Amino acid sequence: MPVARRQLLAERAQLVVAVLAVGAAVALVLLLSGLRRGIGEQETVYLDHQPAVLVGQSGTRDFLSQTSVLPENLGARIAAVPGVQDAAPISEGYAMLSLHGRRVLTLLIGYDQGRGGGRWQLESGREPRAFGEIVLDRVVAREHGFKVGSEITYGGRVLNVVGISGGTSGFMTPLEFTTRATANTLNERPETATFVLVTPKDGVDATALERRIDATVPRVSAVSRDTLKSRDSALVVGAVAGPLLAMVAIAAVVAVMVIALTVYTSVRDRSREYATLKTVGLGGRGLMRLAAVQASVLALAGSALGVLLALAATRGVAEWAPKYLIAVTPTDVVAMGAAALAFALFAAFVPARYLAQLDPAEAFRR
Repeated sequence: MPVARRQLLAERAQLVVAVLAVGAAVALVLLLSGLRRGIGEQETVYLDHQPAVLVGQSGTRDFLSQTSVLPENLGARIAAVPGVQDAAPISEGYAMLSLHGRRVLTLLIGYDQGRGGGRWQLESGREPRAFGEIVLDRVVAREHGFKVGSEITYGGRVLNVVGISGGTSGFMTPLEFTTRATANTLNERPETATFVLVTPKDGVDATALERRIDATVPRVSAVSRDTLKSRDSALVVGAVAGPLLAMVAIAAVVAVMVIALTVYTSVRDRSREYATLKTVGLGGRGLMRLAAVQASVLALAGSALGVLLALAATRGVAEWAPKYLIAVTPTDVVAMGAAALAFALFAAFVPARYLAQLDPAEAFRR
């Protein structure tokens, strides 16, 4: 270990460059894979906060793209099904808001005050109570300078901002909340609901309740929240999965090449030092062990730096571009660190094996 440390610190500039190169490669892979995961999480942010079962019109398969229209009185019929604790109707649809001369696509959720389906985090203001009142997502409000008391225009109607919600920024489609009466008027679908959010009673199996609702209430489809989340995620992430996966793959290849080249070059540049150690009795296994220690240090130090860079970039994006979510998980960090270590050891093994078989005299002639 003292020999490995002295060799690594002998040329500190080279060590710093090597660690920076590995760190940049690791950070790039973590950020791209985190962006892909973040898109999936953003698209299901609304469903993440809803009860276990949602009921839409017959044939409903997903939440984001499905056109579902239910009669107003259907909520009471669903609430009467045995095992249902609560059945809260919502009116959901995309809305193109006119904000300071720009058109912003949002997902407008209409819900009844005191029932489920509304915002789960209110940063300022209050819930919508009257017709024409709306709660704006924090990201949209900040980007366009809106606050409680501001007015926005949609469909020729003026809506009053009465609250600002947090944690409601979907991927490219932030969530806005209003009363169901307002949503139905804006969507030109009076006396209807889009979905009914069903909360099972304690001890009632959600899957069994889905089948019971389908059998009891005609022309509806009861679907689990998790199923809708999976389908919505596949729908949106699938559209960008190809390019993102290609970018992640390219970044991973670049990372592997950077790690391998950095370690390989580091070992080959010290061929004379290794040859000297060999002349004083260090055997082939000792040389490989020495190269492995140095490669491990480079890989682990570079990975640690890469994680720090990725986390710093994630915080920067959350602060300056919060509409994009980068979700870097501990699993990603461990996997990337293990991969960096494995490739570094492999890259060190090739020249170390060569040096172990090299005649010291030949090394000094190079």
